[in-house]
Amino acid sequence: MTRAALVFAVLCAALTASAGAQPLRAGAARVEITPPLGGAMYGYGARQGVSAGVHDPLYARAVVLSAGGETVALVALDMGSVRRGSVERVRAAVLESVPVDVLLLMASHSHSTAVYSEHPTAENPWYRLTEAGIVRAVESAYGALTPARLRAGTGEADLCHNRRALQDDGSVEMLWENRAGVATSPVDRTVGVLALDGEGGEAIATLVNFACHPVILGPDNLELSADYPGVMGRRIEETAGGVALFIPGAAGDINPFWDKTPLGEGAFDQVEKAGSALAEAALDARRSAASVSVETIRHSTRELELEARWDFDSAELRQRFDAAGAGQYFDYYRERYLAERRTEVSAVLLGDSVGLATFPGEFFVEHGLRLKAQSHLPHTFFVGYTNGELGYFPTIRAAGQGGYGATEGTVVAVGAGERLVDGALIALLELSRRLSDAPDF
Repeated sequence: MTRAALVFAVLCAALTASAGAQPLRAGAARVEITPPLGGAMYGYGARQGVSAGVHDPLYARAVVLSAGGETVALVALDMGSVRRGSVERVRAAVLESVPVDVLLLMASHSHSTAVYSEHPTAENPWYRLTEAGIVRAVESAYGALTPARLRAGTGEADLCHNRRALQDDGSVEMLWENRAGVATSPVDRTVGVLALDGEGGEAIATLVNFACHPVILGPDNLELSADYPGVMGRRIEETAGGVALFIPGAAGDINPFWDKTPLGEGAFDQVEKAGSALAEAALDARRSAASVSVETIRHSTRELELEARWDFDSAELRQRFDAAGAGQYFDYYRERYLAERRTEVSAVLLGDSVGLATFPGEFFVEHGLRLKAQSHLPHTFFVGYTNGELGYFPTIRAAGQGGYGATEGTVVAVGAGERLVDGALIALLELSRRLSDAPDF
């Protein structure tokens, strides 16, 4: 090769590397998705009545991140759950106008939102309006893309307990509330924070990862509300600016101390206190967060079909449910499994040190703790309730112990949680190049 040709080749390589290492850009947007009143509310079989008011508006909050030629959209939803059908419809609509490589729809799991139904009409159900709002939020966030800087930090919030109280004989009793704040185990008090700022230091978005059911409001509440994540979002946006996203963690067996607080006992006061405490922890973490270099975004999405926990074709099983007065739950479990069994798990690596792994349901907290402990990344976010609603994913040990979420409310085969977490761990390790195709001699 001549000297001139060599210089030309080096220049081309440098330009290619520069193009491939496009710096991080970020955009954020918020769109209200409060459903019309008069519809069934999410979360409690004991609730009587339909939504009769709006305590606080519900939102779709979107962040779009782009670097190295890859684009990821994360949407935090003030919803109880998000169904696979919605994910597919929103993804198709988004791709008509926005070149997104990964779309992650994350439900906060507030039990004071709406259920999927044909309210107010079959021709124009609220969830279709919500899907359109999500699309607008992603489009707006993409349209707002600007050079950005990412910082990552952690804090701590002592707001929750493990609702599974293990007895001396190995059985489990459910500890639904714990107003005294008695220590339980395991729990995850970590508040993970990603701060996105513009080049001038202005806040674009704050992402807050926390593992606790948004169920301070109970079945007597008939006002639509985002529960404590809504307060958290409002407080952060008022203080830091930008858009604040609640990123739900592995909260399957984790409840707030003031679980299902009756309205007459100060339910909304407790919502305000918990949301404000979480916001303060997140804001403190935001202030001290360390810079993260993001020249590339790498991602991996695995689609798979999960086996069922129960034989939904069994007449004997159906008779057992009927005999227990729970025939309607059998139908609900069966419908949920059949609609959601084909699912997906995504792993996203921002730069070399921030990993997110998303899961389609309510994972027990030990799953999240294990993912974070074994990812070998400085910052790992376990993201539950994302791109599907397959119910509870207990650990194998918890399934053997029994209790709510371990035998009731779960439709996937025992071990499904471990299987999905293992897959996400492998994906994160591959994306971070900690796994190699060749031995390291």
